[in-house]
Amino acid sequence: MNTTATATARRSLAFIGTNAGLALHPVDTDGTLRPGEPASCFASFWMAEWSRWGTGHALLVATLQGWRSYGTSGPFAAALATGLTRHFPEAARFPLGTISHTHDEFDVDIDAGRGLRATGRKAELDISGVLDRRQFAAPNFQLGDASAALSNVYLPCSTGRLAEFGVEWPGAAAAYAGPLGPASSAFVAVAESWAL
Repeated sequence: MNTTATATARRSLAFIGTNAGLALHPVDTDGTLRPGEPASCFASFWMAEWSRWGTGHALLVATLQGWRSYGTSGPFAAALATGLTRHFPEAARFPLGTISHTHDEFDVDIDAGRGLRATGRKAELDISGVLDRRQFAAPNFQLGDASAALSNVYLPCSTGRLAEFGVEWPGAAAAYAGPLGPASSAFVAVAESWAL
């Protein structure tokens, strides 16, 4: 077996865990997506088994009015927001300024056949209806002026729901045909690792 190191070996492992994302797009009164309408918000849930920033759970919510985070550690959530999440294509339209943090603890149910449900006392994210399961690798995922090696098992999903303080965000996930199979603005990425 050839175990020769590649160029990515110079990178340092930064995160091991799970990441789920949900961009909610506007819908008509009958629940039909409005064509061409950009997302009204993007939620990113992180479950770190290990990371250079700490371990645990963090829910990030990006909107045009600002970014919010939920979890047991504000610095952990802020590090994930500034280091990774703000560079996601789904988060690009939501400028990152200060992040308001709310302490919360999540019960997490993750199932590669169903999706992910993260239930906190103040916020909740539910992503379900798994459409596909496939390996994903991006050896040079752009993080501003730098890049990272990202790999995971990608699960695009058909539906998603986000609630903050008991108020559910309106909108729906947008699923579409991608070049490698189904894709969606609602997804779960398991066995995820980032090397920076």
